[in-house]
Amino acid sequence: MKSPAAALAVALSLLATLGACERQQDRTSPPASQARKPAQAPKTQTPVGAIPPLAFKQAAPAAEVSLTLSAEIGRYPALHALLYDRETAQLRAFATKADADRKADDGQYPWRQYASERQWAVAAATPRLISLRGMWLDYTGGAHPNHGAAALLWDAAANKEVKPADLFRADADMKALDKAICEAVAAAKRHREGASPPDDIFGCPKWTETTLALAPSTEAGKIGGLMVLIDPYVVGPYAEGDYELILPLSAFRPLLAPTYLDAFAGSPKSSGNPDGSLSFRM
Repeated sequence: MKSPAAALAVALSLLATLGACERQQDRTSPPASQARKPAQAPKTQTPVGAIPPLAFKQAAPAAEVSLTLSAEIGRYPALHALLYDRETAQLRAFATKADADRKADDGQYPWRQYASERQWAVAAATPRLISLRGMWLDYTGGAHPNHGAAALLWDAAANKEVKPADLFRADADMKALDKAICEAVAAAKRHREGASPPDDIFGCPKWTETTLALAPSTEAGKIGGLMVLIDPYVVGPYAEGDYELILPLSAFRPLLAPTYLDAFAGSPKSSGNPDGSLSFRM
C-alpha cells in the first residue's frame, strides 16, 4: 500500500500531464466556440428567394427623399440592382447636399424642407429588351419643384444597360427621327389648351433632347413604337407642362440597327393622348 505522500505525488504528476495535453491542444485546434461557428455568407449576397427592395425612404429636417420601383422590375435581378443602387446613391447625395445647405442657411427665413422623389416602372419588355421609364421630382425651396422623365434600356441577352443610340444604325440619318418628333409635338400642341406652336424661343427638339422609352406592341413579345418623353421648358414654358408622344414603327424602322431589328414589330398598343399628356404620373 502506497503512503499518502506517494499517492499525492502520483496525482500531481497526472494533473501536470493532462494540463500539458490541453495546452498542446490549444496550440493546434481552434476554440470550441469558433469551431462550431458556421461560415458566414458575404454581406452582399442576396438570400435565395428573397424579395428585392422596391422602395427606399429617408426623412430628415433638411430633406425627405424616396424611391419606388414597380414589382415587375424585381424580375430582373441585375437590372434591379443597377437601378436601385444608382437611384439610392443619388438620393443620399441629394439629402447630404440639403443638410449642408440647411447648416449654411443664415436663418433669415424659415427653412423649406427639400424633397426628391423617384418612381420607375416597366414601359415595355421583350425577351431581349426591357425598357424602363421613370419620373423624378426635386424641390429645393423655390416657387415650385422641378420634374421630368427618365428612361433606362436593358439588354437581357447581354445583361447590360444600353444607350438609346445603340438602337439605331451608326450611319442612320437621324434627321428623319427629328422630323417625326417635330410633327408629333406640333400635333399635340394643337390639342393642348394654352399651348403655342413651335417658335424661335421653343422650337422643335432634336431626338437627343428628349427621353426615349419603348412602347409595347400589339404583337406579343415585340416593341411597337417609341415613347418620346419631353420635359417642361424644352418645347414650351413650365406652365405648358411635359409631353408624352408615341411614334409608330413606320416613323423610324429604317433607322434601326440590325442587332435589335427583330425586337420590333406590329403597332403601338396605344397611340397616347392627343394632347401629349402623360399616362404615367407620380
